[in-house]
Amino acid sequence: MNDEKFIDGVTQIGFGAGMVRIDLGSLSADEKDEKGEPVMETRQRLVMRPEAFVQMLIAFDHMAKRLADANIIPKNPAEQAGQ
Repeated sequence: MNDEKFIDGVTQIGFGAGMVRIDLGSLSADEKDEKGEPVMETRQRLVMRPEAFVQMLIAFDHMAKRLADANIIPKNPAEQAGQ
């Protein structure tokens, strides 16, 4: 595999026409918000069957547990989200 993509985050997740659609975003080099911070811009979209979305959630959950066990992220996801 040689086609890697970098994203700064997810801008939106939706469901339509039987498919889950996940918009992926990157911080803008040009546009800033009212605080002068770069705004998140949607750059790519993942479209997948609901079953594939559930498989991805399971894989993400497994990785989040591994990262928490290694003290890379907090064990409580709300702490990482700043809530």
